[in-house]
Amino acid sequence: MHRMDEPVAGGAWQALVCDVAAPRRPGLRVRVAGAGRLLLEQAGSPVLFAVVAADHGGVDYVRTGRFVAPVPPVRAAQARSVGLRTGDGAWHARWAHRFATALAAAPLGPLHDGRWVIGRSVADPAVTPLPDDPGVIDWFAARDPGQVLPLRRLAAAGDPRVRAYRKQVRDGTLAPVLLWWISGLDSYVLLDGHDRLVAAHAEGRQPPVLALSLASARRVAVETEVARRHYEATTERMRPLVEAGTPGAADAVVAVDRRYAAQLATIRSGHAATRAWPLPGGSRRWSELARGYTGASS
Repeated sequence: MHRMDEPVAGGAWQALVCDVAAPRRPGLRVRVAGAGRLLLEQAGSPVLFAVVAADHGGVDYVRTGRFVAPVPPVRAAQARSVGLRTGDGAWHARWAHRFATALAAAPLGPLHDGRWVIGRSVADPAVTPLPDDPGVIDWFAARDPGQVLPLRRLAAAGDPRVRAYRKQVRDGTLAPVLLWWISGLDSYVLLDGHDRLVAAHAEGRQPPVLALSLASARRVAVETEVARRHYEATTERMRPLVEAGTPGAADAVVAVDRRYAAQLATIRSGHAATRAWPLPGGSRRWSELARGYTGASS
């Protein structure tokens, strides 16, 4: 795995870009079965069944309870070693690298060959879990952009594991929850940190967030070229003003340079469509599996 930190203007960290060479088929992957049916499987075992609603207004989903977090539990000593959360992104960057290392070694994780991004999410600082099974991801309702789908049922606030994390919330050392953007759901799922999420909410806080997504090299190339042309045209129009000593022109060019740098960082760290694999047997096999695991029939 080759890694590159992406800063925004001013040097604040925005994302970690990871070029992954292998494997071609990850342990946690999305399957498509036709007729709007999706299946998230882990090591060949179904984790989540989802089907696009008849009115195309969202996705109905049911979980199987078989999901295993691909990242090892974060121990208190590890959380303390990273330190207290900071506002310049350095703390998020350290955790992004730790998650990248863990995911690269995880046989049950989602990484496959391609370019991936672990970055600060639009869902930060508000993360609201979607309801238990069966549930609906509503694409058209005015919903909280921070809503995410946990891949297993959330523990109670008094669970011993949650209580241990609640202390980290109070200490300011709680590790971020890790989300994964799945384009077929048009939603984030909670990849790691179910107990940390509960702990933060139990303490009346919102958890820090990092989000994993696949990046598109083609989209990056196209949008970079568009940004470059716009930048060059803008600076070319401003050049005579700078040369003439027009008040404020030089400062305006500096501002344009900063915006261009920030735009490039945003383009490189944006997410693309999630890769999916066809399910052998198509929709019929999807229905058979759904009945076997959840009792669902469609």
